[in-house]
Amino acid sequence: MPLKLKKSQTPSEPPALQDELSGTWGRINPEPQSVTVLRLCKKTSSSTEETWSYPYRVLSSWHWRGSASEEELKIEASSALVSIKGRGLNRLVEALDRGVLEILNEASDQDLTTNEQSIVVSSICITGT
Repeated sequence: MPLKLKKSQTPSEPPALQDELSGTWGRINPEPQSVTVLRLCKKTSSSTEETWSYPYRVLSSWHWRGSASEEELKIEASSALVSIKGRGLNRLVEALDRGVLEILNEASDQDLTTNEQSIVVSSICITGT
């Protein structure tokens, strides 16, 4: 007797929402309070990358500023100041408020020219570490 496959009883995220939760810019985890660390990936050259991780408990504040040409998000993480520039960063602020921003990736030059996503991280600068 063949087994019938059951459809999942839990509704999955709509495809459009899944596209907004991850991309070349990084990932927002849809599960509330499931993320304990914010990971930042910064390009140091065309062939190397650095990854910085900050537990959410050391993120003391963030400040978002938007303009017509570019937005900036500043995050205080312990003794470090993280400056993020790009577009659509207000979505990242919402994710920080909910503690679900998991990873941010600095865009490559190719990503910047071909990217039509709502979120683009053009640069990540970390000072005071």
